[in-house]
Amino acid sequence: MAHADRINLRATVPTPVAVPALLPLSLLEALRNLDTPVEDGLDELAEEIVVRRLGLSPTVAAQIQRYRAAAEKVAGVELDEVVSVLRLVSRRPDAPLVFADAGRRAARYAARSRSRSARTLARVSPAGVARRVSLRSAARLARTVFGGELRAPAQGTEVRMAEPLSILAVPDGAACAFYGSAYGELLRCLTAFEGAMLHASCRSRGDDACVWQTAAAEVYE
Repeated sequence: MAHADRINLRATVPTPVAVPALLPLSLLEALRNLDTPVEDGLDELAEEIVVRRLGLSPTVAAQIQRYRAAAEKVAGVELDEVVSVLRLVSRRPDAPLVFADAGRRAARYAARSRSRSARTLARVSPAGVARRVSLRSAARLARTVFGGELRAPAQGTEVRMAEPLSILAVPDGAACAFYGSAYGELLRCLTAFEGAMLHASCRSRGDDACVWQTAAAEVYE
């Protein structure tokens, strides 16, 4: 692999005073998405379903609007508030689906915030240079949006988090699925990565940090 692909993308990741609003926004949008009834012809039950499903409640709708307005202003929200949303999702029986959907949404929001100059440079550069530019963009977004330290050694890519909010909110590690989904989607959006992010280490298992590593998709002939 080219020297550019072995570049160390380490950077100091500060403990956030505030968390980007797109994180709780994505979590609640995913909650609403999972709670939205399918078109099944049971219109007469729709009102009862809305009442019973938290994701379709007026409270969640109001919070989504507030987080969306904050995200558009590139503003942050209190850390404790995001922790509360993570805990709210974790109590649901379909929490893994919500975390996976939310992570992908958050990554797509983050990817769209990449500067126009970075997008243009990646598009017009030779393959090796384009990959380096895209990895640098991914590393910057992983750090500033999600608080992760992305590295691209000779083999694969990994993201490290010493103190992820997912563990602070849900010590058993169930909420880490949010970050795994987010980092995988971020790499797909920016580097055309195809595969999965494996949660190789987790604070919930006694490791000193949560680490996700890329696993390329297998090709079947």
